[in-house]
Amino acid sequence: MKNSVRIMALALLMSVVCWFAIGLVDADTQINIVNQCSQTISACQTDQSGQITSYALGSGASQLIDVGTTWLGGVIWGYPGGSADPTDCNTAKPQADLAEFTTGDNNQDSYDISNVNAYNLPLQIAPTSSGSTCGSPSCTINNLNSFCQPPNTLTPGPGDGCYNTDGPNTGTPTPGTQQFDNACPEAISYTTDTTGKVYGCQTGTNYEVVFCP
Repeated sequence: MKNSVRIMALALLMSVVCWFAIGLVDADTQINIVNQCSQTISACQTDQSGQITSYALGSGASQLIDVGTTWLGGVIWGYPGGSADPTDCNTAKPQADLAEFTTGDNNQDSYDISNVNAYNLPLQIAPTSSGSTCGSPSCTINNLNSFCQPPNTLTPGPGDGCYNTDGPNTGTPTPGTQQFDNACPEAISYTTDTTGKVYGCQTGTNYEVVFCP
């Protein structure tokens, strides 16, 4: 009788452990977008669908988003000012550095910061789930006017950034992309510049995307 009780208790325990593990794998990913800049910004998000959602974030404000169990081609970026207009988001995207995500792909997430198109605001991605030590890439360029030298050029509004002129069109470093790589070695500076710059966590991890970390 005692053995039967022990076996039943063990079976119940294993069942709970299995369901807990499944729950971790199937849990939605939540991303907290945080504005630590001294100014109001508009934060934008999209994915493979192409639909853009935007938020006006005052200094110190945040926006929690739930991207579900799978988020493919997820991108978050921002621009100065509080218009939070999807049209402005679309215009600013090629003028901005991007926080890029793919979550729930074979129980793995991947994420990176991309300066391939441009840079406009300091940015960091950090896993926030307990026990996550998957890497927290960041990129901060303090004086954009001094930084943005030929062949790179300053962008107009709404992005107000610096175009990486060679970044989208080269698979090898150039003097122009090297400016971005020197300033932000943890960020991707041209199309194939991914070695050591794409980070991964187990699916179910939550994240912060911080502007002006």
